[in-house]
Amino acid sequence: MGILTSMFTAVSGLSTYGNAMGVIGNNIANVGTVGFKSGRATFSDLISASLAGGSGSDQIGLGVYMNDVQTSFSQGSMTTTGNTFDLAIDGDGFYQVRNSSGALFYTRAGQFKVDSTGQVIDSSGALLQGYQADTNGNITSTIGGITLTSSAVPPVATTTASILGNLNANATAPTTAFSVTDTTSYNFSTGMTFYDSLGNSHQMQLYFRKTAANAWGVFSQINGGAATAQANMTFNASGAVTAGGTQTVTATLANGATTPQTVTVDLSALTQFGSASGVVSQTQNGYGSGSLEQIDVDKQGRVVAQFNNGQSRALAQIVLGRFVNPDGLVSNGNNHFLETIESGAALTGAPTTNGLGRVLSETIEQSNVDLGKEFVDMIITQRAFQANSRAITTSDEMLQELVNLKR
Repeated sequence: MGILTSMFTAVSGLSTYGNAMGVIGNNIANVGTVGFKSGRATFSDLISASLAGGSGSDQIGLGVYMNDVQTSFSQGSMTTTGNTFDLAIDGDGFYQVRNSSGALFYTRAGQFKVDSTGQVIDSSGALLQGYQADTNGNITSTIGGITLTSSAVPPVATTTASILGNLNANATAPTTAFSVTDTTSYNFSTGMTFYDSLGNSHQMQLYFRKTAANAWGVFSQINGGAATAQANMTFNASGAVTAGGTQTVTATLANGATTPQTVTVDLSALTQFGSASGVVSQTQNGYGSGSLEQIDVDKQGRVVAQFNNGQSRALAQIVLGRFVNPDGLVSNGNNHFLETIESGAALTGAPTTNGLGRVLSETIEQSNVDLGKEFVDMIITQRAFQANSRAITTSDEMLQELVNLKR
């Protein structure tokens, strides 16, 4: 009988819109959940029945059911936090995290922290995955949990140095014998710091003494000791170095470091022009030991350690994954998603490559729930539930009238 059918049809509406309200309630409940992606209920009608037992225009629907809950992976708004390991993905991609059982999950929630062992974990304790770096800071292709283990950097002894500057072509050649204590016995001097194998700093002083047109004598002094004659320098008529552009300075050390220490000084960039003598820049490749000062994460997802000796070293690089069909992912709680056959295999890579988004440090991605839309959907769902309830009560009244026919 059609009256009974209408009641069961309305019951399917009550069940379906009750479930739809559950989806809306879950969205609203997670409006403050970092990286949460809102869901949307989609509906389909149940197979129709034909009054005449066939097909055609006399079919009557048998109700509705919720056939899918689609997840919206649209970008949520960004909020800055000041916490280094609050990481937001600007664009497509998911972080990879692995729990203590070895299961691999994907997430957009970038609220990470460092545990007592130096491991970068999310709120559930799962390890953030990244490309590992070797001891020299070179990123490898090996993926594993990111661990901040580097607390100090060893010293590196200086082996090379370079000086960029000018020697005054109009300078007058001194007539007195060279002496580091007699400033009239040389025309120009400059100093630089270099480091031994133990990371101790030493002072190297170079003295330049004009001997003739386009010709200069060079002397070196280590830590205020006796001066040593170096190779003479000559320049051409254009002011460019023609000889003596490479000087080998030998330092005899008595502090337990490797000795003698040889430093090759590149002076080939020096010029001899008719202007005052001076140094534009100087560099050397050594440095002392340093302790960890801070950790930074750049837009390419590289986790970089900054040391108090001015050095930096990459510790790892965050790996991201993207999916051909992200709607096929299955939510596993804790802001985690699981890969499925429907989603396809993850396409992994470093941030900013292969269509993957960039990583923003000190930033979190908020939920993409639109409260205004959710409230509108809530009103529509409530009215639909109410209307289906009314259909049941109306069908009940019709049945009551049918029963009363016997009286």
